Amino acid sequence: MGDIGIVTGAGSGIGRAVARRLAEQSTMVILFGRDREALEETAEAPGAFLVVQGDVSRPEDVDGLVAAADATGSVSVLVNNAGCMPIAPAVSATMSDWQDTINTNLLGTLRVTHGILPGMLRSGGGHIVMISSVAGRHPFPAASVYSASKAALDSFSEGLRAELAAGTKRGGPPVRVTTIAPGAVDTPLTSSIRDPQTRADTESYYASMTAPLTADDVADAVCFAIEAPPHVCISDITLRPTEMVR
Repeated sequence: MGDIGIVTGAGSGIGRAVARRLAEQSTMVILFGRDREALEETAEAPGAFLVVQGDVSRPEDVDGLVAAADATGSVSVLVNNAGCMPIAPAVSATMSDWQDTINTNLLGTLRVTHGILPGMLRSGGGHIVMISSVAGRHPFPAASVYSASKAALDSFSEGLRAELAAGTKRGGPPVRVTTIAPGAVDTPLTSSIRDPQTRADTESYYASMTAPLTADDVADAVCFAIEAPPHVCISDITLRPTEMVR
Protein backbone atom coordinates (compact mmCIF):
# COMPACT_ATOMS: atom_id res chain seq x y z
CA MET A 1 0.00 0.00 0.00
CA GLY A 2 1.54 3.32 0.95
CA ASP A 3 3.26 5.26 3.69
CA ILE A 4 0.30 7.29 4.96
CA GLY A 5 -3.40 7.13 4.23
CA ILE A 6 -6.05 9.74 4.98
CA VAL A 7 -9.72 8.85 5.43
CA THR A 8 -12.29 11.59 5.89
CA GLY A 9 -15.49 10.82 7.75
CA ALA A 10 -13.55 8.09 9.54
CA GLY A 11 -15.64 8.02 12.71
CA SER A 12 -18.24 5.51 11.53
CA GLY A 13 -19.63 3.50 8.66
CA ILE A 14 -17.66 3.28 5.43
CA GLY A 15 -14.92 5.60 6.68
CA ARG A 16 -14.27 3.48 9.77
CA ALA A 17 -14.21 0.24 7.75
CA VAL A 18 -11.85 1.66 5.14
CA ALA A 19 -9.51 3.17 7.72
CA ARG A 20 -9.22 -0.07 9.65
CA ARG A 21 -8.64 -2.04 6.44
CA LEU A 22 -5.84 0.31 5.39
CA ALA A 23 -4.27 -0.04 8.83
CA GLU A 24 -4.30 -3.82 8.43
CA GLN A 25 -2.10 -3.32 5.37
CA SER A 26 0.55 -1.55 7.48
CA THR A 27 -0.53 1.88 6.31
CA MET A 28 -0.38 4.64 8.91
CA VAL A 29 -3.86 6.19 8.73
CA ILE A 30 -4.87 9.77 9.53
CA LEU A 31 -8.48 9.74 10.74
CA PHE A 32 -10.38 12.94 10.00
CA GLY A 33 -13.91 13.73 11.16
CA ARG A 34 -16.09 15.91 13.33
CA ASP A 35 -16.52 13.59 16.34
CA ARG A 36 -13.24 13.01 18.20
CA GLU A 37 -14.70 10.29 20.39
CA ALA A 38 -15.91 8.37 17.33
CA LEU A 39 -12.50 8.75 15.66
CA GLU A 40 -10.81 7.43 18.78
CA GLU A 41 -13.13 4.41 18.69
CA THR A 42 -12.02 3.77 15.12
CA ALA A 43 -8.41 3.97 16.30
CA GLU A 44 -9.00 1.22 18.88
CA ALA A 45 -8.45 -1.35 16.13
CA PRO A 46 -4.96 -2.76 15.53
CA GLY A 47 -2.73 -0.46 13.51
CA ALA A 48 -1.17 2.98 13.49
CA PHE A 49 -3.58 5.91 13.56
CA LEU A 50 -3.48 9.68 14.00
CA VAL A 51 -6.72 11.39 15.01
CA VAL A 52 -7.34 14.85 13.54
CA GLN A 53 -10.69 16.34 14.47
CA GLY A 54 -12.32 18.63 11.94
CA ASP A 55 -15.07 19.27 9.42
CA VAL A 56 -14.42 19.17 5.67
CA SER A 57 -16.85 22.07 5.22
CA ARG A 58 -14.56 24.35 7.30
CA PRO A 59 -11.50 25.57 5.38
CA GLU A 60 -9.51 26.16 8.56
CA ASP A 61 -10.11 22.56 9.66
CA VAL A 62 -8.90 21.24 6.31
CA ASP A 63 -5.82 23.44 6.64
CA GLY A 64 -5.17 21.68 9.94
CA LEU A 65 -5.51 18.29 8.27
CA VAL A 66 -3.03 19.26 5.55
CA ALA A 67 -0.56 20.56 8.16
CA ALA A 68 -0.85 17.32 10.13
CA ALA A 69 -0.28 15.28 6.99
CA ASP A 70 2.75 17.35 5.97
CA ALA A 71 4.24 16.91 9.43
CA THR A 72 3.65 13.16 9.44
CA GLY A 73 5.09 12.07 6.11
CA SER A 74 4.17 11.24 2.52
CA VAL A 75 0.49 10.69 1.80
CA SER A 76 -0.02 8.01 -0.81
CA VAL A 77 -3.72 7.22 -0.26
CA LEU A 78 -6.56 9.72 0.19
CA VAL A 79 -10.09 8.42 0.65
CA ASN A 80 -12.65 11.22 0.39
CA ASN A 81 -15.53 9.66 2.26
CA ALA A 82 -17.07 12.43 4.41
CA GLY A 83 -20.66 13.10 3.46
CA CYS A 84 -24.13 13.96 4.68
CA MET A 85 -27.63 13.18 3.42
CA PRO A 86 -30.21 15.59 4.89
CA ILE A 87 -32.68 14.73 2.13
CA ALA A 88 -36.26 16.02 2.00
CA PRO A 89 -38.86 16.90 -0.65
CA ALA A 90 -37.83 20.06 -2.50
CA VAL A 91 -40.96 21.92 -1.43
CA SER A 92 -40.19 21.43 2.27
CA ALA A 93 -36.39 21.23 2.22
CA THR A 94 -34.43 24.07 3.77
CA MET A 95 -31.75 26.03 1.99
CA SER A 96 -29.55 25.36 5.00
CA ASP A 97 -29.77 21.61 4.40
CA TRP A 98 -29.06 22.07 0.69
CA GLN A 99 -26.04 24.23 1.48
CA ASP A 100 -24.77 21.70 4.03
CA THR A 101 -25.06 18.98 1.39
CA ILE A 102 -23.03 20.88 -1.19
CA ASN A 103 -20.51 22.19 1.35
CA THR A 104 -19.81 18.70 2.68
CA ASN A 105 -20.26 16.31 -0.22
CA LEU A 106 -18.75 18.45 -2.96
CA LEU A 107 -16.86 21.48 -1.66
CA GLY A 108 -15.47 19.52 1.29
CA THR A 109 -14.03 16.93 -1.06
CA LEU A 110 -12.59 19.66 -3.27
CA ARG A 111 -10.93 21.34 -0.26
CA VAL A 112 -9.29 18.17 0.96
CA THR A 113 -8.15 17.10 -2.51
CA HIS A 114 -6.79 20.57 -3.28
CA GLY A 115 -4.87 20.57 -0.02
CA ILE A 116 -3.41 17.06 -0.21
CA LEU A 117 -2.70 16.66 -3.94
CA PRO A 118 0.40 18.93 -4.16
CA GLY A 119 2.22 16.97 -1.45
CA MET A 120 1.19 13.69 -3.04
CA LEU A 121 2.72 14.81 -6.33
CA ARG A 122 5.89 16.03 -4.64
CA SER A 123 6.35 12.70 -2.88
CA GLY A 124 6.08 10.62 -6.04
CA GLY A 125 2.41 9.89 -6.58
CA GLY A 126 -0.47 8.12 -4.93
CA HIS A 127 -4.13 7.19 -5.15
CA ILE A 128 -7.25 9.29 -4.55
CA VAL A 129 -10.53 7.48 -3.91
CA MET A 130 -13.87 9.30 -4.01
CA ILE A 131 -16.83 7.68 -2.26
CA SER A 132 -19.76 8.68 -4.42
CA SER A 133 -23.22 7.07 -4.67
CA VAL A 134 -25.50 5.44 -7.22
CA ALA A 135 -27.78 8.38 -6.38
CA GLY A 136 -25.46 10.51 -8.52
CA ARG A 137 -26.37 8.37 -11.53
CA HIS A 138 -29.98 7.54 -10.62
CA PRO A 139 -31.59 10.39 -8.63
CA PHE A 140 -34.52 9.46 -6.45
CA PRO A 141 -37.40 11.48 -4.94
CA ALA A 142 -36.53 13.84 -2.08
CA ALA A 143 -32.83 13.57 -2.90
CA SER A 144 -32.38 15.93 -5.84
CA VAL A 145 -29.62 18.03 -4.23
CA TYR A 146 -27.90 15.02 -2.65
CA SER A 147 -27.92 13.34 -6.05
CA ALA A 148 -26.62 16.52 -7.69
CA SER A 149 -23.73 16.70 -5.21
CA LYS A 150 -22.72 13.14 -6.06
CA ALA A 151 -23.11 13.68 -9.81
CA ALA A 152 -20.83 16.70 -9.57
CA LEU A 153 -18.35 14.63 -7.57
CA ASP A 154 -18.38 11.98 -10.30
CA SER A 155 -17.62 14.61 -12.94
CA PHE A 156 -14.81 16.15 -10.88
CA SER A 157 -13.30 12.72 -10.27
CA GLU A 158 -13.22 11.78 -13.95
CA GLY A 159 -11.81 15.17 -14.94
CA LEU A 160 -9.13 14.93 -12.28
CA ARG A 161 -8.29 11.37 -13.32
CA ALA A 162 -7.79 12.46 -16.93
CA GLU A 163 -5.71 15.49 -15.92
CA LEU A 164 -3.41 13.46 -13.69
CA ALA A 165 -3.15 10.67 -16.26
CA ALA A 166 -1.99 13.23 -18.83
CA GLY A 167 0.62 14.44 -16.36
CA THR A 168 1.85 10.88 -15.83
CA LYS A 169 2.09 10.38 -19.60
CA ARG A 170 4.34 13.45 -19.76
CA GLY A 171 6.65 11.89 -17.15
CA GLY A 172 5.07 13.24 -13.98
CA PRO A 173 4.40 11.17 -10.85
CA PRO A 174 1.52 8.69 -11.16
CA VAL A 175 -1.64 9.58 -9.25
CA ARG A 176 -4.61 7.32 -9.85
CA VAL A 177 -8.21 8.41 -9.18
CA THR A 178 -11.03 5.98 -8.44
CA THR A 179 -14.72 6.73 -7.96
CA ILE A 180 -16.69 4.21 -5.93
CA ALA A 181 -20.48 4.47 -6.08
CA PRO A 182 -22.28 2.23 -3.59
CA GLY A 183 -25.99 1.60 -3.52
CA ALA A 184 -27.83 1.05 -0.25
CA VAL A 185 -25.29 0.57 2.55
CA ASP A 186 -26.17 -0.21 6.16
CA THR A 187 -24.43 2.73 7.86
CA PRO A 188 -25.43 5.59 10.20
CA LEU A 189 -25.74 7.98 7.20
CA THR A 190 -29.53 7.94 7.43
CA SER A 191 -29.22 9.65 10.82
CA SER A 192 -28.41 12.86 8.93
CA ILE A 193 -31.93 12.89 7.44
CA ARG A 194 -33.80 15.50 9.46
CA ASP A 195 -37.17 15.32 7.70
CA PRO A 196 -39.16 12.75 9.73
CA GLN A 197 -41.19 11.26 6.87
CA THR A 198 -38.23 11.04 4.51
CA ARG A 199 -36.14 9.41 7.20
CA ALA A 200 -38.89 6.89 7.97
CA ASP A 201 -39.32 6.11 4.26
CA THR A 202 -35.57 5.66 3.78
CA GLU A 203 -35.17 3.43 6.81
CA SER A 204 -38.17 1.38 5.67
CA TYR A 205 -36.56 0.94 2.25
CA TYR A 206 -33.31 -0.30 3.81
CA ALA A 207 -35.24 -2.62 6.13
CA SER A 208 -37.09 -4.12 3.17
CA MET A 209 -33.84 -5.54 1.82
CA THR A 210 -32.72 -8.99 2.77
CA ALA A 211 -29.09 -7.88 2.68
CA PRO A 212 -28.03 -4.28 2.02
CA LEU A 213 -24.36 -3.63 1.47
CA THR A 214 -22.11 -3.40 4.51
CA ALA A 215 -19.35 -0.90 5.12
CA ASP A 216 -16.88 -3.77 4.76
CA ASP A 217 -18.20 -4.44 1.24
CA VAL A 218 -17.23 -0.90 0.26
CA ALA A 219 -13.87 -1.23 2.02
CA ASP A 220 -13.24 -4.34 -0.09
CA ALA A 221 -13.85 -2.28 -3.23
CA VAL A 222 -11.49 0.46 -2.05
CA CYS A 223 -8.70 -2.04 -1.41
CA PHE A 224 -9.34 -3.78 -4.75
CA ALA A 225 -8.74 -0.49 -6.56
CA ILE A 226 -5.72 0.53 -4.49
CA GLU A 227 -4.05 -2.87 -4.78
CA ALA A 228 -4.28 -3.02 -8.59
CA PRO A 229 -0.88 -3.07 -10.37
CA PRO A 230 0.63 0.42 -10.79
CA HIS A 231 -0.14 0.50 -14.54
CA VAL A 232 -3.84 -0.21 -13.88
CA CYS A 233 -6.30 2.48 -12.83
CA ILE A 234 -9.68 1.18 -11.67
CA SER A 235 -11.43 4.40 -12.53
CA ASP A 236 -14.99 3.58 -11.49
CA ILE A 237 -16.71 0.93 -9.37
CA THR A 238 -20.47 0.68 -8.86
CA LEU A 239 -21.70 -1.81 -6.30
CA ARG A 240 -25.26 -2.52 -5.20
CA PRO A 241 -27.10 -5.04 -3.11
CA THR A 242 -28.03 -7.85 -5.48
CA GLU A 243 -31.75 -7.14 -5.00
CA MET A 244 -31.44 -3.36 -5.57
CA VAL A 245 -33.20 -2.45 -8.84
CA ARG A 246 -31.68 1.01 -9.41
